[in-house]
Parts: sequence; C-alpha cells; structure tokens
Amino acid sequence: SPEANGVEGEADPEREPVRDVGTEAPQKAKELEMMENILTSKQDESWEQRGPRASFARQERSRLLWEDVSVMEEDATKVTALKLRLDESQKVLLKEREDKLALSKSIEKLEGELSQWKIKYEELNKNKQEVMKQLNILKEIHQDELGRISEDLEDELGARSSMDKKLAELRAEMERLQAENAAEWGRREGLETEKLNLERENKKLRAQIEDLEEVLARKRRQTASALDTDLKTIQAELFEKNKELADLKHVHTKLKKQYQEKMAELAHANRRVEQHEGEVKKLRLRVEELKKELAQAEDELDEAHNQTRKLQRSLDEQTEQSESFQVQLEHLQSRLRRQQSTPLFGKMRSARFGPDDAGDGTSDPDEDEDLQIQVP
Repeated sequence: SPEANGVEGEADPEREPVRDVGTEAPQKAKELEMMENILTSKQDESWEQRGPRASFARQERSRLLWEDVSVMEEDATKVTALKLRLDESQKVLLKEREDKLALSKSIEKLEGELSQWKIKYEELNKNKQEVMKQLNILKEIHQDELGRISEDLEDELGARSSMDKKLAELRAEMERLQAENAAEWGRREGLETEKLNLERENKKLRAQIEDLEEVLARKRRQTASALDTDLKTIQAELFEKNKELADLKHVHTKLKKQYQEKMAELAHANRRVEQHEGEVKKLRLRVEELKKELAQAEDELDEAHNQTRKLQRSLDEQTEQSESFQVQLEHLQSRLRRQQSTPLFGKMRSARFGPDDAGDGTSDPDEDEDLQIQVP
C-alpha cells in the first residue's frame, strides 16, 4: 500500500525504488521480439490441417504468449518511465545543490542571509512545482501512448475480452505503482532538502554567533585594558599633582612663617628698613610667584578631576554597550533554538500533507518577525 511504502522509505533512506533498469530493458525487448516472431510463424500455419484439439491448444498457447507479451510491454514501459523520473530527480537534486552553493557564497550579513535564503527557498519550491508539472505531462503522454497501444491490441485480438480485462488490471496496477513511487520520491527529496538546508543554516548561525562572541570579547578586552591604562596614568598624575600641591603648601606655610618673622623683624628694626628693603621686595616677589604656582596647581588638579569624571562616564558607556551586546547575543541564541525546532516541524508538516494543505506559500507574520535579526 502507499502508507507501507512511505514508512519503509522514511525508515531506510539509503534504499532506492529504481535500480539496474538499464540492463533489463534490452533483454526484455529481445524476448518480446522473439515472442512476436513465434506468433507470426504460428499464425501462418494452416487451420485446416489441425483438428479441434490442436486448434484449441494453439489458441491457448497464443493466449498465453500474448499475455507474456503484454506483461513484457508493460514492464518495459514501466522501466522507461521510472528511468525518466530517476533522471529528472537527479537533475533537480544537482540544480538544488548548485543554487545552495551559490547562495552560501553570496551572504554577507545575517539579515541579508535570511532574506536571500527565503527567496532561494521559494524559487526551489517553484522549480519543484514546475518539475511536478513536467512529470504530469510526461505521465499524460505515457497514458496516451498506452491507450494507443491498447487500441491496437484490441483491434488485433478482436473479441478476446479476457485479454482486455487483464490489460486494464495491469494498467491500474502500473498507475498505482507510479503514484506510489512518485509520492515516495517526493517525500524523500523534501526531507533531504530540508535536512541539508537546516544543517547549513545551523552551521552559518553558529559561526556568526561565535564571530559576534569573539568581537564582543575583543572589544571588552580592548576597552578594559585601555580604561585601566588611562585610569592608572591619571591616578599617577593625580598623585604627583597632589604631592606637588602638598610641597607647595608646605613651602607656602614656611614662607608665610618666614614672612611673618621678617615683618616682626622689620617692625623691631626700623633702623634697618632701608638695608632690608631689597630683601623684602624679593621675598614679596617670591610669595607672588608661589601664589601663582599654587593657583596653577589647583587648576591642574581640577582638570585632572574633570578627566577622571570623563573617563568614568566613558567606562559606564562601554559597560552599557557590553551589556547591550550580551542581550543581543542571548536574543540570537534564543532565535537560533527556535529556528532549530519550529521550522523543521512546519516543513515536515508541509511535506507530509502536500502543497494543497500547506497553503499558498505565504509565511507567518510572527515567524517573519522572528527572522528579522538586527546586528548593530
């Protein structure tokens, strides 16, 4: 039955329904020619020289020979049809492999890859439908030829109703076998195509996820190392500035103390004012320079604080960007898992129920939205 043949074909994918058809056809053609020669020679004998029993035996042999001839003709026709179907299937498989190879070389981004894959998949479905139409046309041509041959046989055999019944039964059996064989090949081609597509798609997605992970890790390492280096440099500069500021404050305190001492000495030594006036001017100039240096050091310290805040903000932005990359990576992994489970079930269901149950080829909006993966 078709169900038994379908289960057997799915359980054993290595088994092919048509094998070694090229060596059987010439041998059967020779046997058919030999049988026709025998029939021709037998028909030339005189009916009047035979008795009723010999005539009956001759008719019985002729009937058996015609049955064998019809069986051989049906077998030869069946072998020819199966060979044509096998050639067409091999051409379709070769074309699908070439299209998939060309598609895998032209993909650059994940979004473009998915779009092109969907387009190629639709083209393959159209090609498959065209091939099925061609097979149906060949089947109709074969049926026409078979009808013509059957009409010729009916003209030759006349009123032999048993032979007509046998030919009708053989035609029905041949059609049933052809339908079962076509269904089995269709199921097998669909499953093999879906398996190859899913394996290639999974490999590509895994490779792209690994590339994204490597890029993300490299960016993290570069960002962390750069920030650590800048932070250490700024901390070292800040330490040096603080040290210089402390030294300046210490010097300022000392000078201030000296200034006070000098002012006290100046108050008590009015008579030596003129002598120490030059020294006082020098000390005042020194104090002004120290004040300027102190103000400059405070400005540099403020600038160092500002740079530290900027680096902190940059570090926060890099951290947020890393978290965003991590979220996108998890989103890609979840979509990959959904794609590994959901599309396989849908494609197997469409291959099981045929093109009429599968719909007009339009995709689910939710499924299309899941396929639109955006990479920043």
